Parts: sequence; C-alpha cells; structure tokens
Amino acid sequence: MNKNFLITGATSGLGEKFTILISDIAKKIVIVGRKRNKLLKLKKEINKINRFVKVFIIVADLSKNSGVLRLIQKLKKKTEIQSIDVLVNSAANFTVKKIENVSVKDLNLDFQLNVISPFIISKYLGLKMKKKKNGVIFNIGSSSAYDCSKETSIYCSTKHALLGMSKAFNTELKSHGVRSIFIAPGSMKTPMGRKVKNQDYNTFIDPKEVAMMMKNLLDDKRSILVEEIKIKRKIYK
Repeated sequence: MNKNFLITGATSGLGEKFTILISDIAKKIVIVGRKRNKLLKLKKEINKINRFVKVFIIVADLSKNSGVLRLIQKLKKKTEIQSIDVLVNSAANFTVKKIENVSVKDLNLDFQLNVISPFIISKYLGLKMKKKKNGVIFNIGSSSAYDCSKETSIYCSTKHALLGMSKAFNTELKSHGVRSIFIAPGSMKTPMGRKVKNQDYNTFIDPKEVAMMMKNLLDDKRSILVEEIKIKRKIYK
C-alpha cells in the first residue's frame, strides 16, 4: 500500500495497536507522543516488523497549544514527512470528576487535547490532502459522543465536539477525495479504559479488533463511503 501515516497518541491504547498493525503496509510512519523513550521503543518494534519502513519521532505535548505549534513546525521543516496520506487523531485525555469538581483548567486541558489540537492538525494536513485529492483522517471518538455516564462530563463534551468536527471536515473535503471518519468504540482494554468505574474490564473491547477494522477502511476502491462507525461491546456489564 505504501502510504504515509501520522498518528498522535501512538504509544498507548488504540493508537499503539493501529501503529503496529499498519507497519507492514506503511512507507513512512510519523509517531507523535509526549515521551521520547516510549516513542523510541515503539520505533524499534515497528522496525522489527518491517525494517524498510521509515519511522519519524516527534515529541510534542498536544494538551498545550505550544505542542501543536511544535508539531506543525516539525512537519514543515522535514521535507520527508510533508506528505501524509493517513492521519489518526488518537491522543486524548479522560477526566473522571463530578461536575461540581470540574475546573476551568480541566476544561481547557481536555478541550485542547481532545478537540482543538485534532482540529488544527486536521486542518493543516487535510488541506494538503485536498490538493492531492486523496487522504484519510481518522478521528478516534467514543460511545461518549452519543451517550454519557456520570462523572465524565468533560470527556462526553469533547467527544460530542469531535464528532461535529469530523462531520464538518467530511462535508467540506469528501468531494476532493479526502475521507474524515469518526471511530466511536465503547470502553476498550486500554490504560484509559482502566479509569472506567463500576464496569467489568474483562468485557471491554479489544483495541486490536478496532485497529484491524480501521486498517480495512483504508481500501478506497469500495463502492461504500463510511463516515462514522459506532462499535459496541458484545457483553455489557
């Protein structure tokens, strides 16, 4: 397939599973995260699978506006990674707090990471995809974009916003060959999933299965256009 990928939140959860899964079909992979040691470890794992794929590391804290600007500047400077075919907006924060305990700081941090940063990155790369009339933007959402549980008011708000963003990008860019796809799984077996209260972690979704489904969606020769996918657990308890 020889596509170029950029994946935020690449060192954990679904982002990590997807990164590893597409290592065999990628030409270049840009992995973005906050911790260099984790990114280096992931790079080694990728090259064990495919020693020919070129892996680029960008250390950036996307919960801060300065981190997003750092990422964009790195992309502008490196001519080798200016052309991205697939963007995965996977980095996110999951705050668990009662509404009365939510602060403005909490709101600013989570909206920056979960909504504002994906928007800015998608705008920058999406317009490049528009020029070449091809590209895919995966926005990793959640079932929280449709339903909400107690003590997750910020997370639910951000995922509702991300769904709106994904639809807006799709409306403007799909006629130019760019697909914006919202992936909305229920609770998954990830570090974030460990924070979910009063539910059986053993019944949670395997993120590798979601990653495999995303990989299948990269085939753009099908007659169907997928814009949004809701994924539920087989067993809920």
